Amino acid sequence: MTRTGNCLISVIVSAGLTSCGSLANNNKEDLKAQSAKAPEKWTAVLPNVSKESPTAWLSAFAHPELTALVDKALQGNPDLRLAAARVREAQALARVAGAQRLPQADIDFSSMRSQRPSGTRFAGLGSRANRFESMLDITWEADVWGRIKAQRQSAVAEVEARQEDEQAARLSLSASVVTAATNLTEATLQAALAEDNVNALRTQLGVLSKQLERGLNAERGALDITLSRSDLARAEATVQTRRREIDAAKRNLESLLGDYPAGKVKGLTFLPSMTSSIRAGLPSELLLRRPDIRAAERRLAAAVSDEKVARTAFLPSIRLTTGAGLSSAELSSLLQRESLLWSIAGSVAQALFQGGRLQANVDAALARYDQALERYAQTALRAFTEVETTLAAEHFWAEQENSLRAASTEAAQAENLARTSYERGLSDILTLLDSRRRAYDASSALISAQASRLRNRVSTYLALGGAAR
Repeated sequence: MTRTGNCLISVIVSAGLTSCGSLANNNKEDLKAQSAKAPEKWTAVLPNVSKESPTAWLSAFAHPELTALVDKALQGNPDLRLAAARVREAQALARVAGAQRLPQADIDFSSMRSQRPSGTRFAGLGSRANRFESMLDITWEADVWGRIKAQRQSAVAEVEARQEDEQAARLSLSASVVTAATNLTEATLQAALAEDNVNALRTQLGVLSKQLERGLNAERGALDITLSRSDLARAEATVQTRRREIDAAKRNLESLLGDYPAGKVKGLTFLPSMTSSIRAGLPSELLLRRPDIRAAERRLAAAVSDEKVARTAFLPSIRLTTGAGLSSAELSSLLQRESLLWSIAGSVAQALFQGGRLQANVDAALARYDQALERYAQTALRAFTEVETTLAAEHFWAEQENSLRAASTEAAQAENLARTSYERGLSDILTLLDSRRRAYDASSALISAQASRLRNRVSTYLALGGAAR
């Protein structure tokens, strides 16, 4: 492992952990202390960040239609039902592990009829006997070394990890729905802009055609019409591209909602607005906030318990067994006192030679612990990277949006001036068409920048571990 990797792990876990015993008390408070070497603040700082954090990240968009879409997805998405089923499975397995702490009782009833051969003096004759038994057997293993307790701790940690996985899935789904709805709205606005562009070019082409019919500068008019038709055809092709994007965005959103992808969802009527700034909090708080990090920590705790289970296999197991029941040759006398029988036994079993299997199990458990530790470090590093990246991008997108808004305003004014100049005969059609393309491109880029900024804001809330509604 590189020096950088070692430094990262020392930020996330205690550098002095040399045995599983020192990790046994790994909990959330320990993780908060272990993150003390993380930066005191994010390196990507937003200017004028509000100190008030929204109660729920969706409320930052102030869009009822968006909230309704997210609520529908949380109720009908199959991925969430799958995550919930995995939680229920882990809970059942935890109950199985916990049941080993209690005595195990079995009751059975048996009947048998047998014949034994007689002596050679009476060949062909034998004795027949019946036997009826009803037994209650109770077995209990004394958890002297904590093996059963460790198994249950591992199972409980896995339950908690899967619960965090479910929470992460809810958060991810919410973010995906907001992003998909934003994509659909962006595609719809782009399609409307493209259709307006087509209508403007058609109107312009109609004016040129009338001028040609009146015989006004026929040679120049034919060239102007040809150029206008070329731009109009290209604009019409752009409309079809935008419509295709709308169709794909609708089907993707419907899939997230748990509906059949029929391409009929309406989506949003306008792009969500961002009503508040981001309060990222401290980097060390991220370790306790993000569900994927909490899930990785729980699996690390489960690996600690699994290693303890593997080591206890070297120690003797102590079992107590007792049985009581009734046994009789006649069914009618089975319930009499004379038919009563019972037994009490204790046993101690110690493994002597297993061909290296027990040590191999310990080595495998230690390797799984190392894997869990590296996954935990990797998850934390990815989380820090996502937050830093999206926080920095927030400022860049805001500046780009402001620049494009100014560019769109100027391009619209330039188009009006070029149209007036062309109508007065002071400029050619190329200047008018170029100004029209500039105005369209600037407006289209502004819509894309606004949508991209929204998507980045969603990614920021996702990276910060905001709670799904």
